[in-house]
Amino acid sequence: MDFTAVDLRVGTVVEAVAERDALHLVIDVGGVRRRAVSHITENYGPADLLGTQVVVVASGPEAVVLAAVSPSDGAAVLRPDRPVADGTQVV
Repeated sequence: MDFTAVDLRVGTVVEAVAERDALHLVIDVGGVRRRAVSHITENYGPADLLGTQVVVVASGPEAVVLAAVSPSDGAAVLRPDRPVADGTQVV
C-alpha cells in the first residue's frame, strides 16, 4: 500500500473549542491553518490539546485528526513522541 498517496502531516493545535459532542480545532500545519472537527470529547477537552502537536490528514481544506479508537478506551490522539516542525510529513 502506498501511504504517500495520503498527505499525513504534523500540526500544532492553535485553537480548541468544545461544542456539544465535538472539539472544533484550528491546526497550524506548517504555516497553513486547517480546521478540524473531532468527536473525541470522551477523553479530551480543549485544554488537553491546545498547544500540542497532532497527526492529521491534510489533503483537503479541512484536516482530519488521527486517533486510535477502542470500544473500551475511546480515542487516543496520535502525536509525535518529540516536537517536530509543523508541517512535517508523516511517512
